[in-house]
Amino acid sequence: MYYINGGGAVDKKKALRDIFKVSDVKKKYRNVDDDDSLTQDNKSESRSRSRSRSRSRTNFINRSDDDDDDDDDDDDNETEISDSDEQNADADPNTVEENHDYITSIGSIKTDGLHHRYTFIEDELDYDIEEFAEHHPEIKHYEMVIYRINTKSLNPFLEFLLYYDNSICKFPYYKHAPKKHIRKECDNIMKQLFSGKYRYRGYLHDELTEKCYIFCEKYFRENNTQPELISLQHAHNWYWVCTAEIIYQKKYMSLDIDDDTIELFNAYPLIGVLQATIPLENVRVRRDEHQYMHRKSSKDEVERFKTVNIEVPSILYYGSTLCYAENTAVYGLKREPLTTRFGPFYYFTTLDHSYYWACYHNTSKHDKIERNTEGGISRYAVFTKKMKTVFHDDDYDIDMVKKFIERKNIFETKINEYRQTQEVYHHDMYDSIYSHDYTWTSRYDTIYNGFYDNTKLIRPVWCVCDHQNFQLLSYYEVDTQNLPHTYDPDYSKYKIM
Repeated sequence: MYYINGGGAVDKKKALRDIFKVSDVKKKYRNVDDDDSLTQDNKSESRSRSRSRSRSRTNFINRSDDDDDDDDDDDDNETEISDSDEQNADADPNTVEENHDYITSIGSIKTDGLHHRYTFIEDELDYDIEEFAEHHPEIKHYEMVIYRINTKSLNPFLEFLLYYDNSICKFPYYKHAPKKHIRKECDNIMKQLFSGKYRYRGYLHDELTEKCYIFCEKYFRENNTQPELISLQHAHNWYWVCTAEIIYQKKYMSLDIDDDTIELFNAYPLIGVLQATIPLENVRVRRDEHQYMHRKSSKDEVERFKTVNIEVPSILYYGSTLCYAENTAVYGLKREPLTTRFGPFYYFTTLDHSYYWACYHNTSKHDKIERNTEGGISRYAVFTKKMKTVFHDDDYDIDMVKKFIERKNIFETKINEYRQTQEVYHHDMYDSIYSHDYTWTSRYDTIYNGFYDNTKLIRPVWCVCDHQNFQLLSYYEVDTQNLPHTYDPDYSKYKIM
């Protein structure tokens, strides 16, 4: 609840009407029901896993790119526009809204609640590791790829277990000795790591690097995977790391990830992506540049269903006091107040910028920036889905900026003084960023602005309107005792405890 101070009853009512007024733009996402028949595997395509499979890393990458182009062109861009809308747009070009959509997601954004598959495991792995070891006695070093499929959110995603040793995170490995049974040795390792269920899935031999990877799946149990405080100060430790951290950030928090691990994901991109099977009934496919057709039902299952990649979540962060991070792990993340730039929703940022809110107390009046006694950073898996990107030089409506200023004047109260995303409003310089009301939620799932340092600084934020599109993974304590007493934007030696 937010208390209103000053402004008069008429101004308050007018502001409330403007704030909660939502445009009539309807979401055109299609809800696809889960079909039990999707869980059945195509038996006719199965083949013996005891014989080695020939692979080409280059062909694999090209094939995945082609699949993404075919599967996601319509899904991720403009499939939600109906035929009637297209006709109206053709009739009146002035009604076509300028496109500022920047889709940064990997995979389809319309797979909520659908049955998932891990096609990389099904299609690319061989099974008989003992036979492989007999034919390749020169290979003694086997890396173990231990993964789990996190199904706590509407969209599942992959997490990989990395071992921290010698200041780097990497896959655990097994040194094979003659006359040893590799499967039994791997089982012994898994039993030492986990008390729950797991299973061996197969192996991958990379002919270019002559490395062999053994894949094991740890079954995901939601009751046993609650967010917890994790320390990065142990000399040896195990961490569950997501795909985006390996490929893009190349770090787990402040810890570097091994180059060979990153190279494996770059060579085989689908190793970190799950798939979903969706029906093609009433799904429009592009036949030519100007005409759209609806694919009809067919007795052939290949024509009735298609496989698409499920969106890989971005790993984003929320800086706060340690107490706030602990409460968030128990009760969930709280919406930001009405005075935030994109509305009362959920805000995230990068790791580097989360230190600012974790380590320094920033009041809404901005008359002082003091060091926090204890700092905390929460780590989230965020499904951005359809995202709108705003820039400081975009065209904007000055009336929308006036409404934003009016909201701040009416609703800026003491209760908002200690929130984590309060920033100084810089008049004229970044008005285009502050010119968005809440109507963006009718067409987008996320809105984002980048980092700008043009005399006045504005930090990057991802604003997510639906609480089901993110999941807290873990949280951390930041050492604030050895930091400068006042905030220094050039300081970078932050330490996670």
